[in-house]
Amino acid sequence: MFQEFRHIRLQEITDVTHLLTPAQLQAQVGLHSPAVDVMTDFEHTEPVTVSQNMQVDEALEYMKHQHVRLLFTLDESGDVAGIISARDIMGRRVISCMETRGLAREDVQVKHIMMPRDQLQALTHEQVQHAKIGDVMLTLKDSGGQHVLVIDTSLAGVKRIRGIISASDISRLLKIGFDVMYEAKSFADIERVLGHGVEV
Repeated sequence: MFQEFRHIRLQEITDVTHLLTPAQLQAQVGLHSPAVDVMTDFEHTEPVTVSQNMQVDEALEYMKHQHVRLLFTLDESGDVAGIISARDIMGRRVISCMETRGLAREDVQVKHIMMPRDQLQALTHEQVQHAKIGDVMLTLKDSGGQHVLVIDTSLAGVKRIRGIISASDISRLLKIGFDVMYEAKSFADIERVLGHGVEV
């Protein structure tokens, strides 16, 4: 059974003392680094989706299990209907929906509070490829958003959501506080945080 295979000589590791970690492979990331460095690319990472008819607290639990803070919502045809974030569910939107629609919390579905597709904006993948992290941070700050979608067109001419960039991913990668990019008076403040590791 093993005739087609060969033994590989095992090595001693007496003189090997270091463990490689992913952080050691990453170049120093800063405001001038390519924006693609902070994009979650759906060519490599499966997007997390739920039905727009799911109850909101179930959707929140699903987010926790998937370790994400945003879900793409799908309609009955499996098409993208919108997005919903943990902030949407934990904030005032559910209470407001209950009051305006006269619903009990267990009857509030994702579709009642999600951000529908026709209200979403995006960058093209080409724009992201030519942008820096600082460009995306400024764009998020101006829009007041926590996420920006990235779209492209397939070889067959189909427009699709290619990925997503989130403020939380940027802050984690730059090793700065999540609110710094929104509270800083200027990019000089953020660069000072990056350079000295101090809060603004």
